[in-house]
Amino acid sequence: MILACKQCDSLVRVSSLGEQQRAICPCCGNQIVSYQANQQQWLIAFSITTLLFLLSSLYPTFISFSQHGLVQQISLWQAFDLLADKYSLVLSGIFVFSIFLIPLFICLLVLLISSHYWQDLNPHNARYLARLLNKTKTLNLADIFLVAVLVSVFKLMSLADIEFGLGFWAYILFVVCFIETLSLINETELWERQQMLFQPALLHDGKSARAQELKQCLTCAQLTRESHCPRCYTKTYYRKPNSAQRAIAWMITAAVFLIPANILPIMNTINLGNNTPATIFSGVVVMWESGSYPIAILIFIASICIPIVKAIALFYLILESKKCTNPKRASKIYRWLEIMGKWSMIDVFVVIILVSLVQLGAVLSVEPQIGIVFFTIMVLCQIVSVNSFDPRILWDKFHNHD
Repeated sequence: MILACKQCDSLVRVSSLGEQQRAICPCCGNQIVSYQANQQQWLIAFSITTLLFLLSSLYPTFISFSQHGLVQQISLWQAFDLLADKYSLVLSGIFVFSIFLIPLFICLLVLLISSHYWQDLNPHNARYLARLLNKTKTLNLADIFLVAVLVSVFKLMSLADIEFGLGFWAYILFVVCFIETLSLINETELWERQQMLFQPALLHDGKSARAQELKQCLTCAQLTRESHCPRCYTKTYYRKPNSAQRAIAWMITAAVFLIPANILPIMNTINLGNNTPATIFSGVVVMWESGSYPIAILIFIASICIPIVKAIALFYLILESKKCTNPKRASKIYRWLEIMGKWSMIDVFVVIILVSLVQLGAVLSVEPQIGIVFFTIMVLCQIVSVNSFDPRILWDKFHNHD
């Protein structure tokens, strides 16, 4: 079987894989496909377990804290309701979608595609489900939220006594099972069960698909010379249309929102009647001065450094696609951009947690401010920007030269 690498467009001949084996592109180092015995059964088992732990984490107490005899405790479901009722519908929507609805949707979708109904689906309907699964996988923020909870606890430890409830421990187990579920999703095997891969005539591995006038379907990985995929009927292109221009446009939009996100306060703390607004940078300074150096460094890297580095790196990739001086290094940078993009959401979740939990009136309360909305929009724009970029254009001049 010959498959095209989604990172560099090289055609790679993949033989039968053994247990826990992976096929790696010899050109750019990207993983093309992996194999695990009884993968479908494991996928079903972990999906069901993930659902059970997710639902178990919603209603029991997630976290509680006490100060001067006043006790505040909250569940995830109460946090959803509090944000929507008293503060920001935007933050509440992001919270509900990223923490509950997206994991729920992915698990239900995985159970569907792992069942025998998947093979009976019309390819048109299968295409939509596969594309939905591929898009929503990139929006997994459950692990980021868990890290944000720990950061919030460190922030509150100097002010109050913290206790974790049953909902917190259930959520940890949910995150572990959910990450394993995502790792077990094999899109190649998924489409092989739906419909066998068609191998076009005159395929030569080692060359790029485009050099042989082949287009790779981004939904099912089918190689074709037609305008529509013969397996799932998705419209095919040699490259994503205007990917560099779209990536630049989204990144410039993110840069515009980055300015007010860093200047304006993201939250306001009321302590014994005194208001203390805090920006992202001032929050880092407070954590550093209080001796919480690891947390201060984490927030500084995730909320200040990563957005700037991502913008610089993306513009470098676009320049590299024109020059093609080191496409392998550029591909590695792109893969890192995909991984680290969502980590900037830590600060958003920290504010959400503090606002939901710290509500003791004039004694101690936290309120969200407009800066966190700008910051959220900035992070989402950067994620869209990276996903809009087609990494295969980094290799076009290299393949043409060969």
